[in-house]
Amino acid sequence: MAFVYETAIDPGAENNSHAFTLDIVGYNKRVLEVGCATGYFTKALSDRGCQVVGIEYDAEAAALAEKWAERVVVGDLDAGNVWPELEGEQFDAVTFGDVLEHLRDPLATLRAAARVLKPSGIVVISVPNIAHGDVRIALLQGTFPYRETGLLDRTHIRFFTKTGLRDLIKEAGLVLVDMRRVMMPLFQTELEVKRDSVAESTISMILEDPEAETYQFVAKAVLDNGTRAVNTLADRVNELTDQLQEERAKADVLRKEAARQGRVLMQRDMELLRRELGANRQSLREAQHQAEHYRMQSEALLNTKVFRIVAPLRRLYGALRRTPKALPTSPEP
Repeated sequence: MAFVYETAIDPGAENNSHAFTLDIVGYNKRVLEVGCATGYFTKALSDRGCQVVGIEYDAEAAALAEKWAERVVVGDLDAGNVWPELEGEQFDAVTFGDVLEHLRDPLATLRAAARVLKPSGIVVISVPNIAHGDVRIALLQGTFPYRETGLLDRTHIRFFTKTGLRDLIKEAGLVLVDMRRVMMPLFQTELEVKRDSVAESTISMILEDPEAETYQFVAKAVLDNGTRAVNTLADRVNELTDQLQEERAKADVLRKEAARQGRVLMQRDMELLRRELGANRQSLREAQHQAEHYRMQSEALLNTKVFRIVAPLRRLYGALRRTPKALPTSPEP
């Protein structure tokens, strides 16, 4: 299973959970990386001067990760048999990179991790958002399309929303102090739901939730030391962060609606232009028909016997008009 998730790490990447986690952890820390897999993220931590101890279920993957770690503890988090191996150790940071959703009891694991955290340490957690709009649309259509990776990874046992993640962190004896988001627009996830299969009214309703396009949450938490001021400040920070996220989501919805309305107006203007052009073409055709009709009438007149008979008289009349008139004579005395 571990090999499925191996990926390149770009510390400068935008909208990326690995980059967010690296930024939160920082440099030169002692880190416990829970679920280190083959060590692709371990190397990125090591490159930042961090000393890393890993925990991994797959022994083969753990052997590969040891290249960049102090050591890797092989064991089953749900069985709890890894924690005795870390007895007496403390860490500046504990990371759970898309791990908790694979566990039967993520709360027990998070509580155990909190016990090996320094008083000033941090926990960094990334989980997928089960409330992403693409999942909701799939459910509305009566499907729950599992995939090898992503929102509906077939190995996921637990599913998280923003509220569920916050509750888990609080129950583990931690205080949430920062929440970052990896965003993915509707209809662009691996679930492959199609826009033309959903009514616009349904899309608008889904987008009323500011987290509808959140693909992953990346949370930073610290130990809850019982100080009311810390908890109050953390709650206020989270409240302001949520308000900012809601405003961003609303602004994004307004931008999309404006773009859609722009397309509608453009289509309407194009339709009016096409109608006007069609009307002009019809008028032109009618004028052409009238001109052709008059031309044919003229030709018919020229070909009539009457026209040929009166032709000499018309020529004589024309000649007389061109002949100068005689000057009048003076009367005799």
